Amino acid sequence: MNRALIFILLLASSRLFAQAVVFVEINDTVQKPKYQEFVFLNDNTDISGAVRVATLKAIGSQDDPVLLYNLIKDQAQKVGANSFRLAKIDKFPDQTAELMLETFYANDSILGVNFNNIEKNNAYLFGDLNFLETRTQSCKVNGEKYDLKAGHYLKFAVMPGENLKIAKGGITGTSLTVQGESGKPSKFYCLKGFQITGASGSANHVGVNFSSGDIGHVDQDLALLLTRIFEEQH
Repeated sequence: MNRALIFILLLASSRLFAQAVVFVEINDTVQKPKYQEFVFLNDNTDISGAVRVATLKAIGSQDDPVLLYNLIKDQAQKVGANSFRLAKIDKFPDQTAELMLETFYANDSILGVNFNNIEKNNAYLFGDLNFLETRTQSCKVNGEKYDLKAGHYLKFAVMPGENLKIAKGGITGTSLTVQGESGKPSKFYCLKGFQITGASGSANHVGVNFSSGDIGHVDQDLALLLTRIFEEQH
């Protein structure tokens, strides 16, 4: 049986808005994944053999969609989910947001097919992950300057034998080089100087590891979700 709205988790927060996670739907299934993972399921992956675990919705401020993702991930893994797809995201005039994910238990065969369906040989660069931020982040990619808006991303092909250099902050800033290799999984970066891991979330732990650089790596599964809820900047 499906049970709607059977659980609400309210989290104390120093932010203006409290956070909440709602089980919109949950199925009577007991799954025990071998690994603690939360894999983004590509649209081209056949999930007819996957077990639908639950649909969850996180509610909170638009200033931190990564936190909303982590809150869902934390609860979904507790009930046996190891993968997900985006259902929808809604942003409201009061600066709140609702992120809804469909979560599944997918076996190794499905996850293997899914890995092959994830696009290769690209580099993604995200701006500020705060939907409410109005300032842009400046960077150079192969010497060309970009002013990347919050809630947006840039996408670059990095073909075998090619290099893509990303730089931020001038002489004293940070730079990195993405090397193109045949069949290499895409890479994901953010211009905020921290590393976003997609770790299990809580009121005080949102899966962000701070670093001294100006360019941070973003976990692949979280990043693939961000490409669906952010806009590509051209």
